Amino acid sequence: MFRTLVFLLLLPLPTQAFEIDLPVGLEKVAQDESALATIALPLGVWDGSEVPSRQLTGKVIHTAFQTDVTTKPDFVAAAILQQLTKQGYTLALQCTDQACGGYDFKFSLPVIAPPAMYVDLGNYIFLSAYKGNNRAVWILVSRSLQQTHMQITQLSPTTDATVPLSVLPDPTNTDQLETQLTEVGHFILPDLTFEAGSATLDGETFLSLQTLAEFLSKKPDQSIVLVGHTDSSGSHDKNLELSKERAQAVQSMLLAQFPNIQPERITSEGLGYFAPVASNSSPKGREMNRRVEAVLIPTD
Repeated sequence: MFRTLVFLLLLPLPTQAFEIDLPVGLEKVAQDESALATIALPLGVWDGSEVPSRQLTGKVIHTAFQTDVTTKPDFVAAAILQQLTKQGYTLALQCTDQACGGYDFKFSLPVIAPPAMYVDLGNYIFLSAYKGNNRAVWILVSRSLQQTHMQITQLSPTTDATVPLSVLPDPTNTDQLETQLTEVGHFILPDLTFEAGSATLDGETFLSLQTLAEFLSKKPDQSIVLVGHTDSSGSHDKNLELSKERAQAVQSMLLAQFPNIQPERITSEGLGYFAPVASNSSPKGREMNRRVEAVLIPTD
């Protein structure tokens, strides 16, 4: 069974936050960012049917780097790993091309397409690492005849901030919802409540859903992700599944009560207990953490 974790990775290359010095003149050439996605962190090599992995949900950033200096991939990886180790990261997996699983391993990864990222199936090195329960990264290094290529994939929660108990949004205030969605990126649906361990909504009508529907009617080009959350009681896997079920319950109610909203504009995800808005040490805090938020999907 895979344990599902939400990892925070702060890399300091613009948009990145673990401090690394890029070796051999590597420079960023491409980046792909998702506000909310689920990918896998490899923990083992290709076993003939799959790559043993841990599912990760949160903000995902893939960054490709290149340099015209051709050097051995293991030299680059060693330089990066040394820096990660000094910063408290634990190595989860390190392997090279055929030992990783060659073609099968490489194609299990979400690799940025050429020419930004090039992978020689007979000459690459891969490593993944994590720090505690909320930081993780994987790195793939290869080279062509004229260049060295590296991809860093990082995962982070959609939000790190804890909201004070007294600062919850007004479920009837459309302007407040619009401001928070457009400026902050997410909005807590505060009148949606759940019992511990349950995905059943405590009611049939909610003002926050009406307010959200009004926003979506005003902004027909906008889409949202409904993100479920839990308190810290129970296992990682159970809470992740429960958080998804809560988001799906809200999605179903919203679409049933407001059929003018196109279903493709509303998706759902879950983050388990990794983004609390209050302390889980009190009943009130745990109640607040059992919630669903609307997250605005950026438009081009």
